[in-house]
Amino acid sequence: MKIYISADIEGISSISTWQESDMAAPKEARDRMTQEVKAACEAAFQAGATEVMVKDAHGYGKNIRHEDLPVGVQLINGWSNHPYNMVEGIDETYDGVIFLGYHSGASTHFSPLAHTLDTNVAKIKVNGEISSEFSIYSTLTQILGIPILTVTGDGGIIREVMEFDPMIETVAVKEGFAGAMISNHPKVVYEQIKDSVTKGIEKIGEYNFVYPSSYNMEVTFVRHKDAYKYSFYPGVEQIDANTVRLKTENYFEILSFLVFI
Repeated sequence: MKIYISADIEGISSISTWQESDMAAPKEARDRMTQEVKAACEAAFQAGATEVMVKDAHGYGKNIRHEDLPVGVQLINGWSNHPYNMVEGIDETYDGVIFLGYHSGASTHFSPLAHTLDTNVAKIKVNGEISSEFSIYSTLTQILGIPILTVTGDGGIIREVMEFDPMIETVAVKEGFAGAMISNHPKVVYEQIKDSVTKGIEKIGEYNFVYPSSYNMEVTFVRHKDAYKYSFYPGVEQIDANTVRLKTENYFEILSFLVFI
């Protein structure tokens, strides 16, 4: 059984400031991220996984200490710039995917670290709905037929996940309000992650696969000059001073555009 883990940092317990989630995150933040990934990997192996692949999907992709993970875990560091981005390397051979340390999307108010891909992006909407990094890459995994086993992160993203599919196991490690966070104790979080990963793997075969047949994506930038710049990307049109639109039936085109912005 092959399990894929995509790990971000803004949804890790006790991370509450941009200084902690900088491109080169401080050691304390990297330590917390590593420990939560470790908990998920340990649970996956104990539940029967024979292969675990982890994508370090934050900043420079150099946050997780590989030597602290269970022997047998493979780790993708850095960025190849493939359109799969935060789940690069995933394919149909995986039996399940875990989104760990994910966070609320841009233009939402559930986390002081709310954003989607880039802080120059004010908002992304797909088919009229606000998009988060979870919704962007979960759509891809659904298309590939890979069940989403567990999602961890702030309360805002967890509520989004529960609305998306209540079958998915979730762990809300913290709750944001304005510029602050209330976090659960890290040791409690580790146990919750292990429990949710175990339950998620036990439910493989019961998950739903629901995704649209066509996509209408609107990206609103903080700076109007960025909307002008990216309006020249093939298939993209500018619809107001700060917003561009891409319509397609091929989701790979959505991902390809997003990796360029």
